[in-house]
Amino acid sequence: MILKYYKDEQLEVATKEDQTPVTVADQQAEDIIKQTILAAFPDHTFFGEEGEKVDLQNHKGFTWIIDPIDGTKSFIRGLPLFGTLLALMHDGELIVGVSNAPVWGELVYAVKGEGAFLNDTQLSVSKVNQINEAYLSNGRLKYFEDIKKVPQLLAISREAKWARGLGDFWIYHLVAEGKVDIMMEGSVKFWDIAAAKVIVEEAGGTMSQLDGQPITYQSTTALATNGMLHDQIVAAMK
Repeated sequence: MILKYYKDEQLEVATKEDQTPVTVADQQAEDIIKQTILAAFPDHTFFGEEGEKVDLQNHKGFTWIIDPIDGTKSFIRGLPLFGTLLALMHDGELIVGVSNAPVWGELVYAVKGEGAFLNDTQLSVSKVNQINEAYLSNGRLKYFEDIKKVPQLLAISREAKWARGLGDFWIYHLVAEGKVDIMMEGSVKFWDIAAAKVIVEEAGGTMSQLDGQPITYQSTTALATNGMLHDQIVAAMK
């Protein structure tokens, strides 16, 4: 359904209260996901970007975290950097992550304790243990400016072997694959990072907020690394 609207020049774009864009593709995709899950698990609940948002405080039972199109801005412009993100939470703990890039046919998924996979290939993070040998990616600079962390980001970028500003879901794929060692974002919502947390950690990496605190449904920043570099980056960001 998403691909039906991809590169549609007549696609209408609305702006939500938080000033982010939304299309009929986002809304229809979330509806399809919910209907499919409810057919198999009628007692499950949802925390979706475009629709139902169950209260996650003191969470009990099973809840699916849904971002039907992560990278809507790319989708609108006909760029392939967008995907569908699903995560399953049980009693407050994230236990499943799914990240699908439909244009590329790239499905990344993980179940807690069972590893992370790209299609049928098991994933593993890199073994890089020094920042000056690391590949770094970061989200939009404006958000680092908003949290007054641009000097820290620039210092790490100067030290890193390679640095590019590429945000959204795909970079978490690359961290899990061992192709990128560090991914940093200065502004996120829970549905942006819930799937990535399970995937990166099941590939052997570490994911937290930029200050090193655990990822929760209230998190607004994200840091994903191969694990070996994590403490160094947290310290550098402070």
